[in-house]
Amino acid sequence: MFNNTTKRVCCMIITFFAINVHADISQSQYETLETMFHTRQYEPLMHDLAKLDSSDVKVKILTVAVAIAQDNDDKEKMLEALVRRYPNNAKVHYNAGELWYQIKEQSSLFNKLGFVDKSNQSYITAAELAPENPKYLVAASKALAIESGFWDSDKKQSKAIVDKLKPVSERYYYLALMDYLQNTQNEPEALSTITTIGSQFSQDVTLMHRAANLLWTFSEEEQAQKLFVDTCKIAKRTADQLPLWRDACISSAYLALQGHGKKQLALEALNLLLEKEQVQDAQHIEYLMVYAQVNKEIENKATAKKAYQQALALAEDRSTQKDIRRALKKLSK
Repeated sequence: MFNNTTKRVCCMIITFFAINVHADISQSQYETLETMFHTRQYEPLMHDLAKLDSSDVKVKILTVAVAIAQDNDDKEKMLEALVRRYPNNAKVHYNAGELWYQIKEQSSLFNKLGFVDKSNQSYITAAELAPENPKYLVAASKALAIESGFWDSDKKQSKAIVDKLKPVSERYYYLALMDYLQNTQNEPEALSTITTIGSQFSQDVTLMHRAANLLWTFSEEEQAQKLFVDTCKIAKRTADQLPLWRDACISSAYLALQGHGKKQLALEALNLLLEKEQVQDAQHIEYLMVYAQVNKEIENKATAKKAYQQALALAEDRSTQKDIRRALKKLSK
């Protein structure tokens, strides 16, 4: 039930709209809107966006991001229209890269490759339009490595960007480097880089999350679980890091349920996650069900039952309700 694919789909909301703020929206107002998005408060966010200048590109990006997060029927048309309206705006293209990837996660297997290509091309265009922006360069480096396919084992274009970033930003250099090392399957250097991240950037959610996923890629599952838990325990988080932080917490539990790492560590991470949850939506229900299953496996039946009952009270989907009732029935045996 809780495999790598589930993990990717469950926690697929990531940073879409880290853009400069203009005079028509104050910095504090934008930060509030950003936090609302990353905490999945979509309805109040849409209410607030409706009051703002609809011609503002930030409002448009947020509006499309919410439509995609809520899986609206016209989400693809909205995103295409946004890109057409701002063909030379690097920020729009960068966000389009993130949003096309989310649409890919929501789509059937038949459509996924096309959306991956749209995502990659958006990232590459963003970097072409703003070649000195380190965040865009990281995304473009990864996209170019994927687009180059199997024939370019050295990923030359990707490596050129990694090298460019090294004297510019140590943080973004390591993000790009970890992507490059994964794409070139350079395990020895990857493990060495992860050690550096753990010692020098132990309070950076983004770098720690990426390092943990890199460990998982190279089948170092127990070490990955520990790094995910360490990431989950980082107290200082920016709004745009919340999706990665949540993913780190839940990933530690997925690994524990697959027999990797310690279930008690997973419970510590899940408790931190559930304490910070603000919206009782489908994602929250998934967290409760994972929490219940981990407790069940360590014989905390009363806690598992309570979590399942909380999930059942929130669930509206009949399939989810059926799964929860089945789990409760097994728990009572």
